[in-house]
Amino acid sequence: AHLRAKELELQERLGQKDAEMQLEKEAELDARAKAESVSREALGQKDAELEARAVAENEVRSALSQTEAELAAKEAEATALKQDLERKSAELDAKVKELARQSATIESMQGEARKIGGDLQKQRRERDEVFNQLSDLKQQHMQLREEHAKLQLTFQEAESSNKERILALEGQAREQELCVKKLQEDLTESQATVKELEDCRQRAERADKMLAPLNQRIEELHQAFAQEQTLRKRYHNQMQESKGAIRVYARIRPPIKREEGEEMAARRIDAFSMELDGKDKRAAPKAYNFDSIFDGHNTQEDVFAECRGLVSSAIDGFNITIFAYGQTGAGKTHTMYGSEGSPGLVPRITNEIFAVLGQYSHEAQAVVKCAMFELYRDELVDLFFVKAKGKVPPPLDVKKDAKGSVYVANAELRDATSADELLKVINDGQAGRHVSATKMNSESSRSHLIAILTIESTNRKTKQVSTGKLTLCDLAGSERLKKSEAAGEQLKEAQSINKSLTALGDVIEALTKHAKHVPYRNHQLTMLLSDSLGGNAKTLMFVNCSPVASNADETGAALGYAARAKLIMNKVEKNQDSQEVARLKKVITVMSTELEQARQGQGGGPSPPGDLA
Repeated sequence: AHLRAKELELQERLGQKDAEMQLEKEAELDARAKAESVSREALGQKDAELEARAVAENEVRSALSQTEAELAAKEAEATALKQDLERKSAELDAKVKELARQSATIESMQGEARKIGGDLQKQRRERDEVFNQLSDLKQQHMQLREEHAKLQLTFQEAESSNKERILALEGQAREQELCVKKLQEDLTESQATVKELEDCRQRAERADKMLAPLNQRIEELHQAFAQEQTLRKRYHNQMQESKGAIRVYARIRPPIKREEGEEMAARRIDAFSMELDGKDKRAAPKAYNFDSIFDGHNTQEDVFAECRGLVSSAIDGFNITIFAYGQTGAGKTHTMYGSEGSPGLVPRITNEIFAVLGQYSHEAQAVVKCAMFELYRDELVDLFFVKAKGKVPPPLDVKKDAKGSVYVANAELRDATSADELLKVINDGQAGRHVSATKMNSESSRSHLIAILTIESTNRKTKQVSTGKLTLCDLAGSERLKKSEAAGEQLKEAQSINKSLTALGDVIEALTKHAKHVPYRNHQLTMLLSDSLGGNAKTLMFVNCSPVASNADETGAALGYAARAKLIMNKVEKNQDSQEVARLKKVITVMSTELEQARQGQGGGPSPPGDLA
């Protein structure tokens, strides 16, 4: 029973322990369940964070892939640019080497030119000696001819007298036996005369033999004379330069019909001076001095005679500019172009060019080209451009080459092989010029007309290439709107003309005052004339004047401009190169034009005027 009680007590304790342990397990399980719930919530949050990180990582990876693609494209573009830069660097190195080779060639040619100059001086001295000898021989030859002629005349007279005497003696022989002795004496004298004549004949034969080497020497002198022509050209150009690089001629037109009865204010004093009356009649007239003065008594031929020598200079490779300046209706277009019955400078210069080229055709081969423009309302227009539907004229840029000569890029050029062909080309261009009637002028030019003749001459022996340029400019006349009564389009044209002439006056003013800055770029007209005023050209300016007192103010202003222009000195240079250098320059010009067109095709704007291609 005790054991049973112990067993029951143990079983009860075991039941309590089991209950306690069950409670503890349940409590532990509850705690674990709570902990698992908390862990599950934490895991859910972790999963959400991981999913957000995965989305962010995907976005970063996408952005990284896009960046890598852009980087690869940039690297490919950089590689292409690097290759292009290396190619252009190689081209630049090649051009630098070519330029160095050309510089060496030019230096050697300069040395040869100095050597040739010394040879020419020596040949000149030899020529002078030969000419002196030839003059002496010619004088001796003339004396011998005169003596021979006298002796021959004497012989003929003696022979005639002898025949007459013999006939007379034969007829009177029987009747005049006493005259035999006298006839014998006459015969003796005749024989002596014949002997003298025989001596003269022998001397004449010797003179003829002496003439043979003289004829040969004359042929040699002809060849030397041909070489002397080259020296003559050089001396001619030096003589032209000694007159002054810029020459100013004044031309006073005669009064026209509507000016009849008006008082004359401008008059010619002599070949180099003129005077102009002012408004104050008590004051003395103002005097002007120019290189030459023409008035109504001078013809177009008289005017051209003063310009003829400049044509030879242009053919020799110099830049020549001839332009007419003055108020509207003063006779500028008549001076430059004239009429069919009284041609002006341009038609006469055209004939003179081909006349001079014809004289030296055996020495040189020449190519004549012409470009023609009008500056209308501040816009440069190519008069040779053929208008067609859908065809846009190329932009015209006024530029300068390496020697400072002005040219117009993208301009149309016309070739001419004769004076008639060149004159027809010029007339075709002139027909497109803007002209209208105003109160001051029935055929008033409403634009500036510029004709540029280029003469490229290649020496057949030396292969030297000389490129001369003749710029013939007929400026539109300045006008006072109150007098011309211009309105509408004519008013705009007049304002544009006066603006361009003001810019020209500013350039002349700056050059005469030796200003550091000359405003050539203020207008296209002054850019076109930049090598003519203060540049490298021989320039001839015509200032055309009205003679009447009603235009005295405009005449005085024009003469003032001309007097200041006379003070400008140009630095005249000859454009001459070897055939190879001239060819390379043409190649560079063509390449530069193609490069400029390529730049414009890629969207780049044109280079500013005046930049070298």
